[in-house]
Amino acid sequence: MGLLLTSCAAFHPQRIQVAARVTQTLPPSAVVPGASGAAVPGSNSKTVFVPGRGGVLGGKANYASAPGVTANAINLGIIVPMDGPAAQLGRPLYRATQAYVNALNARGGIHGRLVQLFLQTACINCEDENLLAAKALVEQKHVFAIVNTYMNTYAFGAALNYLNQQHVPLIEGWTGIGPESETWSADQTPWNVYYTVRNEDAVQIYADWLDTVMSHWASAGKLPFPNNPHWVATVGLDVTQDRKRAAEFKRVWEAKGSGYKVVSQQYVAAQEEVVTRMDSFISAMKNAQANGAFSASNITMVFGMQAANRNSWHVPWVSKSAWGKAATDTCGSACNGGFTDNNGWGWSGIRTPQMQQYLATMQRYFPEGATYADAQTLGGWIGMMAFEYAATQLGADLTRPALINILGNLHNFDTGIGAPITTSPADHLRMGQTMMLQICHNRFWRMTNWLSAGGSMARVSNNGDCGWGY
Repeated sequence: MGLLLTSCAAFHPQRIQVAARVTQTLPPSAVVPGASGAAVPGSNSKTVFVPGRGGVLGGKANYASAPGVTANAINLGIIVPMDGPAAQLGRPLYRATQAYVNALNARGGIHGRLVQLFLQTACINCEDENLLAAKALVEQKHVFAIVNTYMNTYAFGAALNYLNQQHVPLIEGWTGIGPESETWSADQTPWNVYYTVRNEDAVQIYADWLDTVMSHWASAGKLPFPNNPHWVATVGLDVTQDRKRAAEFKRVWEAKGSGYKVVSQQYVAAQEEVVTRMDSFISAMKNAQANGAFSASNITMVFGMQAANRNSWHVPWVSKSAWGKAATDTCGSACNGGFTDNNGWGWSGIRTPQMQQYLATMQRYFPEGATYADAQTLGGWIGMMAFEYAATQLGADLTRPALINILGNLHNFDTGIGAPITTSPADHLRMGQTMMLQICHNRFWRMTNWLSAGGSMARVSNNGDCGWGY
């Protein structure tokens, strides 16, 4: 995840004072409305949503319908690192969320209620500080819901439990927090809704794409161990989710046929001095005669490819969601040719009306960061789109259970930013589509159109990318 793609300090937590402040809405600026958010006739109940076009409900006047909701305001909270080295991850996500709020308020809010965004800062890997931040938002700022905390994923378990106990919704464009059952099966708490490619689907895509890439390396005579063309290794952080993802990859890979083997599985302690010097792990993968690598964590791809370069082990790499500027800034030329996915979000070069609205809004409010869209900022944007959509449907009766009921039962919800989202219990978190990207010369290139688990792995051509990676 992008939260781990900071400098080494991500694994050397600092004690950062838990600070809170309410953000200031910037001067209004007109937003051009797009298409309606209503279901599209004849499209299998598909709902296309463009911010600002969620419909207008009649009926009773606004009232104080829930904690954090008055007749005139909705209070939301966000927890991200805004200090120290991890601020390079927290600040872009916060800016995207605040820009959305600014634009939302500029067009009159949600049925006349303006949104007020309260910011809490907390150390990215500090469990206690994240819990304190959540408590401050709920008990002192009296927020209705919390959005887009996913930079602090690995340290958010206690805060999530607290929010569930307090029945405070957590709404995110992208996250993996909570018990395994919440990210690896059809179970979720009633107060936590998030939008990402389901892990089982994503692993299938990673395996199919690595198989496709390795076949091109084999045809070009580039595999270092040509007698074992389907032998690969996995590497990830020594944490539950990465172990689960690596085990699932091994199952999917070896089900492809008798010659497909995962010959080495390495788990790296989430500590600065270990992660940044991965030579021993890479040596084990090389000595096992692996011809390819799957990284269950983006950080182990970045530092793993650097170590592979030092150890002259040149093989194709595929990684879980390393799409972030911190990856290109940290890895350098060693990551040229490495593949990752976009976590189900779109690509800024695909100019849907919603993507154009995103880029225009960022340019308006935060021009210094408007030209770069990545998984962090687009995920945060989708989290806010989902909140606006659900809150708009509820009108005066904006309550927590009703909000989560809408968000937990989406079907073919098209944001124009990523793959259509379905969150209904019958098919939990079935986005099921993603794109493969490539790191090349300190930037990302789109390698494919939408891919689906078990579907065709077709590559698009881009002038200037690193081809198949060799």
